[in-house]
Amino acid sequence: MPRRFWSALFHPWTWRMAWRDSRSQRTRLVIFSLAIVSGIAALTAIHSLKRSVERGIGAEAKALLGSDLQVSSRRAIGSEDIERLSAMATRISREITFPSMLRFLPDGGARLMQVRGIEGEYPFYGKVETRPADAWGRLQREGGILLEPALLDQFGAKTGDEVELGGIQLRILGVVDKPAPRGSRFSGFAPEAYVRLADMERSGLLGKNSMSSHQVHLEIPDGPPSRELKDRVRENFPKTSWRLETPEDRRETLGDALDHFQRFLGLIALASLALGAIGVAGAVHAHVARRVPTIAILRCLGCPGQVAFAIYFVQAAALGLLGALLGAALGIGLQTGVLAFFRDDLPISIGLTPEWKVVAQTTAAGFAVCCGFALLPLLKIRRVSPAATLRNGASLQGGVLRLLPVYGLLVGLMVMLAHANDPNWKRALAMVGGLAVAFLVLVGVAKALMSVTRRLVGARWPYLVRQGISNLHRPGNQTLLFLLSLGLGTFLLVTVLLAGNLINGKLDISRGPGSPNLYLIDVQLDQEPGVRKVMEQQGLPVLESSPMVTMRIESVRGVKVREATGVPRWVARREFRSTYRDFLNDTETLVAGELATEPADREEVVPLSLEEGIANDMKVGLGDELTIDVQGMPIRTRVSSIRRVDWSRFNLNFFMVFPPGVLEDAPGFHVVTTRTPDAAASGELQRELAKQFANVTAIDLTLILETVHDILGKISTVVTVLAGFTVLAGLPILIGTLLNGRDVRLKESVLLRTLGASASQVRTILTIEYAALGILSALTGVLLAVAANWGLATYIFKVSPWPDAWLLVTAFAAATGISVAGGLALSRGVCNHPPLEILRGGV
Repeated sequence: MPRRFWSALFHPWTWRMAWRDSRSQRTRLVIFSLAIVSGIAALTAIHSLKRSVERGIGAEAKALLGSDLQVSSRRAIGSEDIERLSAMATRISREITFPSMLRFLPDGGARLMQVRGIEGEYPFYGKVETRPADAWGRLQREGGILLEPALLDQFGAKTGDEVELGGIQLRILGVVDKPAPRGSRFSGFAPEAYVRLADMERSGLLGKNSMSSHQVHLEIPDGPPSRELKDRVRENFPKTSWRLETPEDRRETLGDALDHFQRFLGLIALASLALGAIGVAGAVHAHVARRVPTIAILRCLGCPGQVAFAIYFVQAAALGLLGALLGAALGIGLQTGVLAFFRDDLPISIGLTPEWKVVAQTTAAGFAVCCGFALLPLLKIRRVSPAATLRNGASLQGGVLRLLPVYGLLVGLMVMLAHANDPNWKRALAMVGGLAVAFLVLVGVAKALMSVTRRLVGARWPYLVRQGISNLHRPGNQTLLFLLSLGLGTFLLVTVLLAGNLINGKLDISRGPGSPNLYLIDVQLDQEPGVRKVMEQQGLPVLESSPMVTMRIESVRGVKVREATGVPRWVARREFRSTYRDFLNDTETLVAGELATEPADREEVVPLSLEEGIANDMKVGLGDELTIDVQGMPIRTRVSSIRRVDWSRFNLNFFMVFPPGVLEDAPGFHVVTTRTPDAAASGELQRELAKQFANVTAIDLTLILETVHDILGKISTVVTVLAGFTVLAGLPILIGTLLNGRDVRLKESVLLRTLGASASQVRTILTIEYAALGILSALTGVLLAVAANWGLATYIFKVSPWPDAWLLVTAFAAATGISVAGGLALSRGVCNHPPLEILRGGV
């Protein structure tokens, strides 16, 4: 027989003893091992998904951008600058994009499009796929237009038909099945149309369109690294505010968006794994507690404490390994399922091959966490004395202080897993801390419940109620594990559902009667009365009509904005579209100073109202001076007020608001908003505007919201599925806890029936016990979810923190019902044993 733990761990005798000892408890132990399956499955799926997408992005980074360097500007890039850029590249291509209305001839059906005028051989990497196959090459040679297939189906058009763009008519050359990489932020909310740059200039729309974006694409196959290349361009063109993007930037942008989603899902997976590991620890504790007499006999026969510890550690490790392998297999299935679900919506091609390295890492991490939690009860085996064979009812002994190193190990393991989910140490620690708080609250509630019921129950209480409530604190009670499994599962699931309601609530704000769903952009000053008249003729309200002027911030407190300390670089690069008025709109709240309402003189220092967020970014306050470059004319301003803006509303919101009398003569345009009752009214207005005011762009927010709702719907499905895995982690713990408690309930039932209790009275006692456990678990979980919802609503979504009362009531009732129904279902048969069995010692 081995004498040391490590030698015993790999000795055949230890494994034979572990297998023999588990014979009567294998079903229960396997049920508890299922508790970690969902957590490891979620971890495997989430990290494998991220790795698959990152691999796809890395393989197609250049194809995602289509060039080695993309130079973007809201202003036209001069010919001299283009020539200097050409000297850096082997090939160069120009592109101008803007949204505009496109009319289908001859019936005049109209649709908002994202028009892309391209000159040159862009994209340099990747391929644009069209039908017919040569349509992309013919576009540059012959002119015409390429559209998306759905548009031809929608308007009943076909290749060879004509459309009207501004003042010209273009022939449809074909359809685009795989488009060129998108560079505009507006892309994705409107179908794309491809034309030659020369045809775009002939349309007459370019000079009047304020939403145009200018790009120069460069092919630099042997160029320097991304950062060095961008630094070189900025050094050579110091006076420009161009936006520079390389394939590495595009990869990082997509990766950042993926990271945010993965962190949220990772938190759910981490909670699921921790909950499952606690379940395994509870199962091992209950199993070892039953085996104290067996362990004592082994000690009498000369078995060292370390070897006895090794026997039960092997059992726990086997449980963890079984759960880890099942979780890994399920995680692989989840990964391939989600990729197949989102495959058509991803801008890159991703294979469905499992990420075996990630699978191995997450499986090993989950196995380690499971074994770590199992050490808490297992270490107490070493203190079982041979004398326990002489003492009836001997139990596991061990102080908290002796387990402090194990607790430290567990915290370290959880922090490492959290750091793998989020490389920011502060967020990783906050994640583990938040889970720890939730666990401690549930443990505290369980301990408090046991303490209160011990003191509260009195002799005057009805007998059945007294017995049911007393079961919550008697030896062998299941209060702690019950509250952890059902309470934490309720908390996480309700939190996810409430978060979904917050997201939907943000979008529902835009559906109110006073919120616009149609923007009319690029309305010139002399066109504004005519546009109003068209809207009045069609019975549509003019909700807002605001002038917009393009400008830049030149200096802050007398220091050039590029040199100002603490001012973000994007402030210097950004072109701001500002307005002038003497009132606050419905989405604004004054938080400091007073809004200037009197006309100002632009030759003097002009009072300026800043939005709260940008004021904080620039670290400016009331009385600070800013110099604003209004298309070449510097205007000195002083911050006179600061506004808080609700950006979730689709009203016309601005970073900077000027008083009247300053910007009226500056080049600009109007934006007019309205609300149409249905798609037919929106289409009629857009057709009429396309006839009379071809330069006016109509943006139908209904289409945008449908796109957003569709995306959020798919994301919500994935989140709900993975959140359900947390609940699945709790169910095996709940079932195992009830099975462990069944033996104690069986003994109590037989004893009660020996003393004269009927079967119905025993069932009533059990119902009261499980109802009390269910009510406390559900109430604690719901209250924790309400607290989490308040934090999300207040600090993240900036909306009302009041949760959906019906959701809370439903969750409370469902959790309580599961507790009572599950407890009674798994306690069936406890009343069927005859009282004589207690006298025979058969129980």
